[in-house]
Amino acid sequence: MNDTRCVLAYSGGLDTSAIVPWLIDQGYEVHAVLVDVGQDEAMEALRDKALRFGAESAVIRDAKAAMFDAVVPFAIGLAATYEGNYRLGTALARPFIAAEQVRRAQELGGATLVHGATGKGNDQIRFEYAYKSLAPGYPILAPWKVWPFRGRADLIGYLQSKGVRDDFAVTKEFSFDENLWHLSVEGGPLENPAGALDIDAVLKHVSDRFAGGVRKDKAPRMVRIGFDRGVPIEIDGAATPLPAMIEQLNRTFRAAPWAWDLVIENRFTGIKSRGVYINPAAKLLHLAIDALARCVLNKSSYDYWTRLGQEYGTLIYRGEYFTDQRRALEAAGRSLMLLLTGEVLLDLRNVPYAAQIQAPRGLFRESLATFQHSQFDHSDADGFIRLTWLSSVGRPVSEAAHEDALEPTGGVTSDLCATESVPGGGLVPATV
Repeated sequence: MNDTRCVLAYSGGLDTSAIVPWLIDQGYEVHAVLVDVGQDEAMEALRDKALRFGAESAVIRDAKAAMFDAVVPFAIGLAATYEGNYRLGTALARPFIAAEQVRRAQELGGATLVHGATGKGNDQIRFEYAYKSLAPGYPILAPWKVWPFRGRADLIGYLQSKGVRDDFAVTKEFSFDENLWHLSVEGGPLENPAGALDIDAVLKHVSDRFAGGVRKDKAPRMVRIGFDRGVPIEIDGAATPLPAMIEQLNRTFRAAPWAWDLVIENRFTGIKSRGVYINPAAKLLHLAIDALARCVLNKSSYDYWTRLGQEYGTLIYRGEYFTDQRRALEAAGRSLMLLLTGEVLLDLRNVPYAAQIQAPRGLFRESLATFQHSQFDHSDADGFIRLTWLSSVGRPVSEAAHEDALEPTGGVTSDLCATESVPGGGLVPATV
């Protein structure tokens, strides 16, 4: 392996741009890799920038197909989230960016793998887990962990000292990350949950990121999504490849009042962060697939399906893509997704909801759920209650013991002040 070659995951931002000349100062020959995961960027211009900053080579690789063949179907089919309302984003793309880095390093006969993530966040873990899994013998370098710079002003000053000029601002209110699945906004006023936040001002900063989007007052009021084995294949009756469907939904509903989530998340490193995540496609598809799953899966299967989505989302968030655990979760998820075929009509006029569900394998039976006359024998429920009580509870509890369990065990445990009288034993006073 050539110890002087390195392959850098290059985004074109300030950090990775400053890394190029810094690596050269350390004696490296820099080979930049720009990976297209659907970000709204002029990739050719970014490649030219990498070369202008001193990279020996800069190549563009398209990872959208790999990403949307491998991980996005499960992100949708399992309604995968992290901590409930984080619908993933950067986490879905990082394994595929790292894989293209490794592929480029192998083409060069081996190289040091370099990323621009800091020591605070999740991306360093996602990149380095992937490097260690795909190329365990290759050295890893994370400049933010070793160089002397501490912020944007330092990096801009360093670039200026090298004679490099660009339009980087010394202060940057927000930080963005984008791929075909999502757009995240972090930094600035988002960093203080106790401070005043003008969410409209935040959204205005990214209003141009989904160029060509439909005006809010012109967006459709209904959308019908067709699924085949857990994967969306049709929108309003038209067969649509998954990447094109995600792009269409994101652009169409980018300005919808429900299109974003304001999330406080627990990073893998233990640091809490807050961000705005704009992902209307993910929100709509998660809503639709959950409605379909509720209609099709029995209770035990649905409960397991929801747990799989939580586990899969957490695993992807933590950067554990190239693992046996991921393959096992996908195998289990696939077995349930096989049942999730049908159409869901979403009403978007206020808060989106599933207005109609058509599922050939649905278990919902109007003849059982109806409040009207049916053949259901209500007396059958007596035996059900006796047997389920026997298995889940199994013993009677005396009134006194039950009351003792509800009484305070010492001290004031309710919202009563210490000076207020607390009723004596018994839930109901003997006299009024």
